[in-house]
Amino acid sequence: MKLKYRLIAAVAAPLVIGAGTTACSGAPAPERAATFAAADADAGVRAGAEYVALGSSFAAGPGITPTKPGSPAECKRSTQNYASRVADRSGLDLTDVSCSGATTENILTKSQAGQDPQVSAVTADTRLVTVTIGGNDVNYSGSLSVYSCHDSKGKNCGSVDEDAINKDLGTVRGKIGDVVDALHDRAPDARILVVNYLTVLPGEGVCAGVPLTSEHADFERDVAARLKDATKKAAEEKGATLIDAAGASAKHHSCSGDPWVEKYEVSDGRAAYHPKPAGMQGVADLITKQLG
Repeated sequence: MKLKYRLIAAVAAPLVIGAGTTACSGAPAPERAATFAAADADAGVRAGAEYVALGSSFAAGPGITPTKPGSPAECKRSTQNYASRVADRSGLDLTDVSCSGATTENILTKSQAGQDPQVSAVTADTRLVTVTIGGNDVNYSGSLSVYSCHDSKGKNCGSVDEDAINKDLGTVRGKIGDVVDALHDRAPDARILVVNYLTVLPGEGVCAGVPLTSEHADFERDVAARLKDATKKAAEEKGATLIDAAGASAKHHSCSGDPWVEKYEVSDGRAAYHPKPAGMQGVADLITKQLG
C-alpha cells in the first residue's frame, strides 16, 4: 500500500470495535487511572480511525529510508517507522509528529523543529495514540554514543554527567505520567499505548561494534532498566497500556544474531544504537497484536 503523511489504508476487515468512554478529569488520580485503564482494555479501534503517533527517535526512525515527505528534516521521521507500519496494516488515518531528539517537554509545551508541541496533534476525535518518550530526558542514547566514542578512542566526544542522569531518572516517571494525563484529557475516547525503548545492550558483556568498557556498559544497562521501570509504572498509574518493546527485544539486542537495533559502528546513513527496520516491524507487531 502507498503510505501518505496522513493516510487511510484499505483493509479487508476492521480491528475489534469497542465502545469509547469519557472519564471525569476531576476524579482522584487512582480512580481516574482505573477508569481509563478499564476503558482502554475494552476499547477497540476501527479501520479509518484517527491515529496520532508521538515520541522521540525510537518512534521516528532516523536512518531508516525513506523519510516522510513534508516532515521536518531534523525529525528524521521514516515512512517505515512502527506507526506507519501499524497504520498501513490496520487501515488507520495516521498523523505522525514523532521527532528525533524529543523530550517530554517537546510533547507537552515546547516546539521542536518548527512544529508545535506534539500533543497539539491529539484531538477529541483521536482514537489511538502511541508514544515513546523519556529517553532524551535522561540522555540515554546520547550517553551511549558519548561513552562509545571515548572507549573507541574517538575525538571530540563530549562528556556524560552521570549525576545529572541519575537525578533525571528520579523524575522521568512523573514526566511520562504527565504526558499520559495530557493525552487522556485531549482524547478521552482514545486508546493510549505507551511504547518503551527497544533493548540495545546484551544482559552482560559487549561485542565487536559496541565499544564500551564494562563500567560504561553496566551504567547504560542500569539507565535502560530504570527507564523501563519508570515507563511501566507511569503507564500503570495513569491508566495507559504498556507495549513492552524492551522485553520483546531482549534477545534482539545489538550484539545478537537477529538484532532489532544498530550497533555503535553503523553503515552510512544509519543511526547508532537506534532501531533497525526489523525493530520497527517487531514493535508494529506488538501494537497490532494488542489492538486485536
